[in-house]
Amino acid sequence: MENKNETLSKTVKELMFKEPFWGLFLIGFRKSWSNKIPTACVSKNGINYGLTINEGFWNGLDADTRKFVLQHESIHIGYHHLTVQDKYEDKQLLNIAMDIVVNQDCNQDWKPCKNMTPKEFEALYMPIMEKIGKDLKEEKITSEEYHIEMHRIPPRGVYLEDFPDFKLEARQGTDYYYEKLQKQQQQCQKNQKSGKPGKNGNGSSDDSQDTLMKLLDNGMADSNGPMGHALWKEFEGLTEAEKKLIKTQVDYQLKEVAQQVEKSRGFVPGNIKNYLDSLEVEEEARFDWRRFIRRFMGGSVKTYTKKLRRKYNKRFADNPGLKIKQRRHMFLAIDTSGSVSDEELGIFFSEIDHIQRTGTQVTLCQCDANISNISEYKSGMKINNREKGVAVYGRGGTDFQPPIDYYNENQKKFSCMIYFTDGECSAPENAPKDKLLWVLSNGQDNEELPGYRIVFEN
Repeated sequence: MENKNETLSKTVKELMFKEPFWGLFLIGFRKSWSNKIPTACVSKNGINYGLTINEGFWNGLDADTRKFVLQHESIHIGYHHLTVQDKYEDKQLLNIAMDIVVNQDCNQDWKPCKNMTPKEFEALYMPIMEKIGKDLKEEKITSEEYHIEMHRIPPRGVYLEDFPDFKLEARQGTDYYYEKLQKQQQQCQKNQKSGKPGKNGNGSSDDSQDTLMKLLDNGMADSNGPMGHALWKEFEGLTEAEKKLIKTQVDYQLKEVAQQVEKSRGFVPGNIKNYLDSLEVEEEARFDWRRFIRRFMGGSVKTYTKKLRRKYNKRFADNPGLKIKQRRHMFLAIDTSGSVSDEELGIFFSEIDHIQRTGTQVTLCQCDANISNISEYKSGMKINNREKGVAVYGRGGTDFQPPIDYYNENQKKFSCMIYFTDGECSAPENAPKDKLLWVLSNGQDNEELPGYRIVFEN
């Protein structure tokens, strides 16, 4: 007989073969075993996710259901369900809404009890569950034996087709299903008060409302219920900074997995691909750099020559002609001291990218109290982007003087200088010898700084 770790490893491999995206995604999270939860659920692993599984529950599943469970939990993580739950008041309704979302995107061939309606499932297994519960109450079986017997009953998820009378649209988000279910719950409660339980607003029979209310009344949608999310409470009350950190980590993993799958010509789920594409949408420039460059710059330019065979050489008939092009060359200093947040650095790099797109050559100087790095800026550079990434140097104190001294010493090379900073430092002792623009990110002006200034609001 295979042990739990062997069957888990085997199931992950099968998931990778059939659903490579979610299989690879799942590999990046820690798996653990615990009998303190009834089934399986996403758990907290530091400032990240993990997967916790009840051994008895796992051993009672067939091969397809095991794959379904792992894919189900992986999708919960990929859709950021655990870090958005605080904005919903009714957690039981939220459990149902999120499971409707997730179960539509799981492999439909693996759905447990997929050919059984809720009523059919209840008719078949409810008497068994009631008997097991009665035996426990009468102490005919131990608590351990109770859980073993309960795990023999196959799990049944919550599916879109369980609520045909609600006329729910397929492939919608959590907000949509939560709001629709909330309205139906309110209608059910209204009908019960008016003495019309089991009837919808038109007075006709409504099995969907019965299904919803039984899920809620029996605790089936509770965090400790068979379809619940027992350890999700660990994610309640996270600070916005913690949520943002977790989201950033998951987004990075989603991107990495998508790249791996695409390289092997595998399939990336369409909604995931659309989500990742939306992350790559460039922010609009906060400043009209093209107009600024046209009016403010000038000064020195760099001359490029390129040999062209198709261009006639007036001096030497047998040689290619020369194409001469002049390009502005800008010196950009970016404050990488500890007082500048990652969000501010992201804004700086976004603006620098817009500057570079105007056709201006950019030399980028990273500096805190000293110059840490000077290099040519390449289009599309972003923090934490492996393909077009840029390491951030510095993160110490702040001194504006070193990059200005470098600018003064190399003045003939550059058309002007722009200094991106939060402005939290005293003005430099030696002023720049040519044009300098300060871009301040903290929403406050610093009138002591020499040159021109613009302020970005927070």
